Amino acid sequence: MNIFPVAVAEEAADLSQALEGLTKEEAAMGGAAVGIAIGMLVAGLIVWYVFQAIADWKIFAKAGEPGWKSLIPIYNIFVEYEICWSGMMGLVYAVAIVCANFLTQGQAVQNWKVIVACVLLIVALVLHIKQSMKLARSFGKGAGFGICLILFGPIARLVLGFGSARYIGKE
Repeated sequence: MNIFPVAVAEEAADLSQALEGLTKEEAAMGGAAVGIAIGMLVAGLIVWYVFQAIADWKIFAKAGEPGWKSLIPIYNIFVEYEICWSGMMGLVYAVAIVCANFLTQGQAVQNWKVIVACVLLIVALVLHIKQSMKLARSFGKGAGFGICLILFGPIARLVLGFGSARYIGKE
């Protein structure tokens, strides 16, 4: 016996009854409020992305790479890994992420695909942790800053890009 469709139908009926009591003006104001909230979220994300792009540009420039390379998706991963470790490891990281995403697309995902995707994501996580530690060391920072790159990556990247850290090369 499957009660899920019944529960969904009851929730939809309750929502429909709640919305019937709204005037057109109230519904319009609610829609406008949602639209404004979504607009503010999108604007905030764009501003955040611009700051991250500038920070990555500065990190690349400090390492002697042209900053524009930080703007090209997937290639920027390869270059960043090359700065502190190995470009090939960056390629493995990017392929693992893309393949895991590809495997979990669609409505009916088989169990084996989920398991393979999880393994790929674990591989990507391990590579990301190692790369973050190596990136910190290649700019003269210690393990503490590497942990900050792992846990608070965007903020640590801003500090690395705009701070006084100098690129000292791969370890």
